[in-house]
Amino acid sequence: MSEPLQEQLVRRDAILDAAEQLFAQFGYRRTSMDDVARRAGVAKGTLYLYFDGKVALFRAMQSRNAEAAMARCDAISAAGGSLLSQLLAMLEAVYGVFHVRYGASDHLSELSATRQSVGGDLAARLETDFADRLAGAIDQSVVAGASDLGRSGLTVAQIVAALLSGARGAKYEEGQAVSPDVYRERLDHLVRVTVAAIAA
Repeated sequence: MSEPLQEQLVRRDAILDAAEQLFAQFGYRRTSMDDVARRAGVAKGTLYLYFDGKVALFRAMQSRNAEAAMARCDAISAAGGSLLSQLLAMLEAVYGVFHVRYGASDHLSELSATRQSVGGDLAARLETDFADRLAGAIDQSVVAGASDLGRSGLTVAQIVAALLSGARGAKYEEGQAVSPDVYRERLDHLVRVTVAAIAA
């Protein structure tokens, strides 16, 4: 590619934006590379200079989303605040953002399956990285004396696992995705119960 690096990055992001919109609108199987090229306003040949196929495109989108999610979590951690505010903000910054982006899609189950089949390693890394961020917030609260794990009888890892499991389950009701506002309210309740269970 002969264009300057900054232009390449802008074009790559535009392609990924187009792909993300199309995957949410039509699903993974029904979205073609031709569709992505048209939506991004690039020639199909140009598209293939950036991504050698739909799998590479989906994985790049997945990686970009994960990196952005962890950057949001790191900013929340750096800003400090109460354990309740940090946990809630992190859950909203990851699960909440993804729920807004994909929750209303008719192809949510297909996209979730594709996320595992095409990018299972990336999905696992995101879950591990996210769990580490949540655990870090709890550890800081314990060190500061605001939380006491002895009250719950659980380890930090067990608390984080329960929190993540609850957050995933709170997205749905009777097999349907709830609205972003309802999901946000459920996350708030989940975090409040968690923080109360380990309050010093």
